[in-house]
Amino acid sequence: MKIPLSAPVGSIVAYEYLWHSQSETRDDGEKTRPAVIVLSAVRDGSKEIVYCLGISHSEPKSHQRALPLPTKLLRYLGLSEEPSWAYTDQLNVFIWPGPDLRPASWLSSRPHTDDSCVIGHLPSDWFELLKMHLEESRQLGKLAAIKRSE
Repeated sequence: MKIPLSAPVGSIVAYEYLWHSQSETRDDGEKTRPAVIVLSAVRDGSKEIVYCLGISHSEPKSHQRALPLPTKLLRYLGLSEEPSWAYTDQLNVFIWPGPDLRPASWLSSRPHTDDSCVIGHLPSDWFELLKMHLEESRQLGKLAAIKRSE
């Protein structure tokens, strides 16, 4: 599987996401799912720290914060067109590339995903909306960061 040298911020990758609700009892995600890389930063001169949001078909509960993905965007990415939400109240944090990336072809029907973990890049306007929602979660004190394995 091809993995970009640096994290493709603004892209969706196939990733074994660990939800906050599972992080007390698990070290790994339950299954591979789409995840949005929202930020990366180089630390200690060489380690690239990545922050990503999980996407799920499960509708958010009243205490959770999530942004629905438009059907047109799901179709463009080759993902299931079932209703999906990007959860903006929790992040997985890991060192790129990390052991939890998976082939995009496991989740996407797009032809060029055959040999990569990258499903596709988000349109810039939707990515900006997602980042604003994430920042609002942070300001409200409703953002949890789950540190993952290196």
